[in-house]
Amino acid sequence: LSVLDGWWDEMYDGENGWAIPTANNDASPTERDDIEAAALYELLETQVAPRFYGSTVSADAGAAGPSQSGPEAIPTHWVSMIKHTLAHLGPAVSADRMLQDYVNTLYRPAAVAGRQAGTASFKEAKELAAWTTKVRNAWPQLIVEHVDSIGVSEEPQIGDTLQVNAYIALHELTPEDVSVEVAYGRAQDGDELEDVALVELTETEDLGNGRHLFTGSILINRSGSFGYTVRVFPKHPSLASKAELGLIANA
Repeated sequence: LSVLDGWWDEMYDGENGWAIPTANNDASPTERDDIEAAALYELLETQVAPRFYGSTVSADAGAAGPSQSGPEAIPTHWVSMIKHTLAHLGPAVSADRMLQDYVNTLYRPAAVAGRQAGTASFKEAKELAAWTTKVRNAWPQLIVEHVDSIGVSEEPQIGDTLQVNAYIALHELTPEDVSVEVAYGRAQDGDELEDVALVELTETEDLGNGRHLFTGSILINRSGSFGYTVRVFPKHPSLASKAELGLIANA
């Protein structure tokens, strides 16, 4: 029972506990305390306590009924949450899972990259350093000029395919130097996206003067509000991740 922060933001699934709603980022500390305190008390009163003290089964009689008491009364819904949490949350927060993640996603790739960088008198490392300098110098001129979409009606339906077109001014960079992707999901208030998925766009036309058209398709697979945006990252096979250089250009 906590605000969605840190590991709880990552591991909360709606059945292994409760999430306390938080205030907007522009709220003052006093407003934040009031909002979160009220939300906490409401959760305790309307969800946590009723689930623990509500529908139970008597171990003696084996009959279900509301608010049965006594040392043998079992809160069945509460116990089901315990079992779900042990089965799903326990393995996810184990030291074994943590070490596997570190070894497989960090240490092994770092070891491979280190060996590759040292071959041929550090040829690959020198090439990466030169490319990084080129990208950093050219990045301020990179612009997402325009984004549009085709392929759906004014009232999109589940199963429709949306083609996204992004017009990017790369100037001194090439399409091979960048990764252009569309992020899409459920649109929230303030144009924020939730349940985000990513699709990488491909360069389909050289428009001249350093301008390029990137396109890709999105399958609309959910109902409700829908939104998307386009963003550009540096791309190089020797980068550990697309965020390594701390550079991004948004639509």
